[in-house]
Amino acid sequence: MLKVTVVGGELPQEEIDAYIFHTKKKYGTILPEDLELILEVDGDYVNIRYNPPFFFRAIRSTDYLVNSTEKLNDAKLAELHDKIPSSLEECS
Repeated sequence: MLKVTVVGGELPQEEIDAYIFHTKKKYGTILPEDLELILEVDGDYVNIRYNPPFFFRAIRSTDYLVNSTEKLNDAKLAELHDKIPSSLEECS
């Protein structure tokens, strides 16, 4: 369960739910279990932080993005392992 902490003010539950939805939409629905969403109220603005810092890495597999290689079947996993990262490809 995602823990939410509001700092520097109060937010209605509907707005907190919107920030949770934003996080899940941006990073996927599979988030680390110990992730804490920290909402810092600064006047009319809200800063979003994650504790521990959350680094998302998307894996592009042919035609879609996945959060984890666990979702890939054997053929896609083999394709991923055979693929050369674009930063290492030589220009023709």
